[in-house]
Amino acid sequence: MKRTVILVLIGFLVWACANTDAANTTENKKTELKMAEWSELALLMRDIHKDAKSWRKAIDNGTFEQDSIAIYKLLVESKPTDEDVEGPVFEGFAQNYQMALDSLMLSKNIDLAKAKYNNLVTACITCHQTYCPGPVKTIRKLYFPEG
Repeated sequence: MKRTVILVLIGFLVWACANTDAANTTENKKTELKMAEWSELALLMRDIHKDAKSWRKAIDNGTFEQDSIAIYKLLVESKPTDEDVEGPVFEGFAQNYQMALDSLMLSKNIDLAKAKYNNLVTACITCHQTYCPGPVKTIRKLYFPEG
């Protein structure tokens, strides 16, 4: 009788371990499926965020050097993740970003650059509140403190 109970327990453990491996495999497949490729626009936004962080650091260090950047065309021509992020409203936001960027690049001193940089961050947030609010919290961290 003890031998039968032990064999049943061993069989149960083997079955339980086999099901755990199957569950882990299913979980790994679900994780893989969730990791979609980034759209062109999402990749561009990541580059813009990286640039903004480096500009903020340069402005903060007093070493900001202006360089003309044309990004409007890239913004409106990049393939978005969501097709609703196309059209005249998005183009208006892209144009607003380009104007804020041009204004930043024309800054003549660090204090003015800080204000213009904050305007640039506001341009990002304004668009993201309409189209893709997820990154807004991260974008807000780019601001220079007021005062």
